[in-house]
Amino acid sequence: MNTDSPSHISMVHDMLEEHHGVHPILIDQDILRDYDTEVTVHPCNWAGCTMHTAVEQRQVAKHLQKYHGISTSATSEDTQQISCLWAGCSDAHMKPGNLPRHIVSHLGVRWHCSICKSSLSRDDAFRRHTSEKPGCQSAKAIVKCGGKSLVIDTVGFEGGWSASQNVLCIPDVF
Repeated sequence: MNTDSPSHISMVHDMLEEHHGVHPILIDQDILRDYDTEVTVHPCNWAGCTMHTAVEQRQVAKHLQKYHGISTSATSEDTQQISCLWAGCSDAHMKPGNLPRHIVSHLGVRWHCSICKSSLSRDDAFRRHTSEKPGCQSAKAIVKCGGKSLVIDTVGFEGGWSASQNVLCIPDVF
């Protein structure tokens, strides 16, 4: 990870905010490659980050690795625990491998059962629900995201910028 990256991204954020008068939505350019038509993003509240991340656990893991230098592949017993630096989080320590799943809970993502309307906080809990609850085996997940989440149209970006959505893609050079 480039340690100058966060300061450069903050500078771009501040310049766009000053020029347009609103907070720009900064996303990693890889998000456009990973989604065909639209993606749901949420502000990253990790220790002053000014970017948005896609709300899926794998995208949160990529964001933590690329912009915060946290390897989320470590889950063994001898892995040193780290603190969650999400604004307002009181969960002190966890293994880095559990961090993306934990952060998805900060994003307000909920899985709702299409049959009984149960609301679950994680996709694995939804899968367990549909395998164990009689009558819900054929249920579909209705995924809803928290209030600060935004749906971004991934089509129509010119040079990594969508003026109509106030979204800028941050290239790998940062």
